[in-house]
Amino acid sequence: MPKLMIALLLMVPGLALADADRMTVNGHSVEINDGTQGGKMLFVDGQVMHANGLILLDAALLEVAGVPVVTGISGAGGNVCNAAPFVVVLPDGAAPEFYGPIDSCANLQIVDVQPEAIVFASEPVPSQPGEVWVWNRITGMTEALPEEFAPTEGAGWDQLSDLAEAHPADAMALEPVYQALVSGLGADYPIYAERISGLGSGDLTAEGYLGEACEKYTCEADFAVLYLHKATRQVFAIWHVSGEIENRIYPEDTSLWPPEAMVVLREKAAAGD
Repeated sequence: MPKLMIALLLMVPGLALADADRMTVNGHSVEINDGTQGGKMLFVDGQVMHANGLILLDAALLEVAGVPVVTGISGAGGNVCNAAPFVVVLPDGAAPEFYGPIDSCANLQIVDVQPEAIVFASEPVPSQPGEVWVWNRITGMTEALPEEFAPTEGAGWDQLSDLAEAHPADAMALEPVYQALVSGLGADYPIYAERISGLGSGDLTAEGYLGEACEKYTCEADFAVLYLHKATRQVFAIWHVSGEIENRIYPEDTSLWPPEAMVVLREKAAAGD
């Protein structure tokens, strides 16, 4: 559960919380049960309000515009698409209301609970902006302007030690790293950004940081590597495009590459042979 959700847990009168799959709010019963043909079903006051392969309720009860609200996520299951948020409004003495799920595969989380609305957003990455969705009882779920990826203001080489076990997209949040890649890669930057934002991992090394990521369905052919050298404060990149033979690298002058980075460069070249 997101930390913000925990922080916003409200002890609203009328709430009896047994577990994350069953609760009573304002006299309304809310529960998740197994579907008759697999999957899950969301029941409110004994009536099926929603059905899908996966349904989970957030344990935190929110209050928006003076009315208790239960949030959760719903999806088909599997790893093709993230489960999407939904909202159930439970007014005292009135019929429940269901909104969503949001029509998106982004990993949306609650980022703000306002007096009249809830804001959901996904984390922006180098290859694409983060989605932003706003829910209220008047307009329902509406998509707002996306949040573009940008490096963290003031984050530089002194924050290199914070990249222990960090995804390479997180390393690109360092201002000098981001700026070096945008200016150095030029027209190739979007290609590199798409790969470095994919499935991957990274960690600190003896001399800096090394991270690697790839596109989900063509991982062996469409990958990117990011190496940061602590002593010289230089950025080194390797990326490959499906259908090509040679890896693309930055900088192209390999005499500039430190020994630790050269090991990775040779390994990637050998893997493509």
